[in-house]
Amino acid sequence: MTTLVTRLLGPFLALLLSLYAVPAVAAPTPAPEAGAPGAGRAIATRADVPWDQVGAGWTLASVAHGRRTRGGYIDARQRTLELISPEGTRHELYRSRIVLQPKGWQSGDFYLSDVDPARRTALLLATVSARRQGATEVDLVTGATRRLRLPFNAGGVGMRPDGTGVLVQTVQGNVLSMGWTGGRTVLARDIEGGLITSADGSALVGSTRDALRVVTFDGSAGSTVGAPGDCRPLRWYDADALLASCSSRRGTRLTALGMDGTVTPVAGLRRTTSRGFRGPSWDDTEVRVVGGRTYYEGNGPCGGSFITTERADGSVKMVRVPGSTGGVSLLDAVGERLRVAHTATCDTGQPRSVLALFDPVTKDEEVLVALGRRQAWSQVRTWDERRPWGF
Repeated sequence: MTTLVTRLLGPFLALLLSLYAVPAVAAPTPAPEAGAPGAGRAIATRADVPWDQVGAGWTLASVAHGRRTRGGYIDARQRTLELISPEGTRHELYRSRIVLQPKGWQSGDFYLSDVDPARRTALLLATVSARRQGATEVDLVTGATRRLRLPFNAGGVGMRPDGTGVLVQTVQGNVLSMGWTGGRTVLARDIEGGLITSADGSALVGSTRDALRVVTFDGSAGSTVGAPGDCRPLRWYDADALLASCSSRRGTRLTALGMDGTVTPVAGLRRTTSRGFRGPSWDDTEVRVVGGRTYYEGNGPCGGSFITTERADGSVKMVRVPGSTGGVSLLDAVGERLRVAHTATCDTGQPRSVLALFDPVTKDEEVLVALGRRQAWSQVRTWDERRPWGF
């Protein structure tokens, strides 16, 4: 149970969150044309978002605003939720002010837990007191919000695809459905983590030891799909398969898991269990193909991310990104280039916070967004891809 609780709550130990966030109030700033000097630095508003164009190539991010500490990190005083166009125009959708309360918890902070691109809504996990968390659903088009206090034992929270409420994973591994107007139903028990909504929105998929559990929303019987170890869902690889990081006694491997039980390795085995393992990658969490070559997002034992490829013998080679001083997150592929974000790691301090298109062959990087000195990425994700919300 100690291991399970650690896996469920680990991502929140570094964040003291709050429910009392307020909508964005920034004044509109005209966005420069793509390629013009300063492109990507202007902040537009929610009203300026061309929603009929939002889709592939757009980025959703939360940004910390505050003062830089001696260690190079940002001591956040405000946090914003922003939608970024393929050309780099930032649109502020939501803003909150962070205040340290007498009992040590921070009001106003939030963690972006789930996004529904079809409904254009986001779900924020926040702390409403020293002991309790809450969920806030934000309509990204209008700014309207709905709030719900969560159980004391809540670990992760996601949205019901039909918009009628939220889904809660408790620290014990139970999955609850909670309505906005009241009511609570237990959908499943003993799911260790990695909950993600199915591609068609009809079910949840979660991980247990050596299997995936499919939990339906309509009350019909779910199913269990075998897996090659403890597999953590990362995103949908295609309409019928999950991309997952699977751990076993032999190490970890990035794998596509079909809902029909098929298992397709996507990367070589990272023998992290071997004595004297030197890396560089302990765990792969993303894969994209450009120019006929496959690139991975690798992670070190501390969690810092970087870009890699595999040699013919299966060994891993790091792809250096010029100017990177911290982590580099792999978001997706755009033509012959990779869309990447320069992000913080646990052991190298705060990097220059950049969203860019990177050519892994020529090593040229086109910066789309460069955050200010008092700003840093908190989370960066593709807009149009479903991601897990469980832990």
